[in-house]
Amino acid sequence: MPSAIEQIVGAYVRLNDRRALEELSVHRQRLVEQLNRLRSDSEFDSSLALRTMAEDIAAIGAGVEQLEASASAT
Repeated sequence: MPSAIEQIVGAYVRLNDRRALEELSVHRQRLVEQLNRLRSDSEFDSSLALRTMAEDIAAIGAGVEQLEASASAT
């Protein structure tokens, strides 16, 4: 069963909405920055959240690549 982010990315790919994918990626990257700051400022263990964000960013990147491949095929 696909994860939530994979379902969201799949929907944006079907809608051919690259802008939404890019915004989603930027949002996840901001979350990573915030988690890194939190990690350096406290004893909070953000390793799981950071790993999840990395997986999300990879899934979003795969979606962008799908759009690029379909755009170059046409």
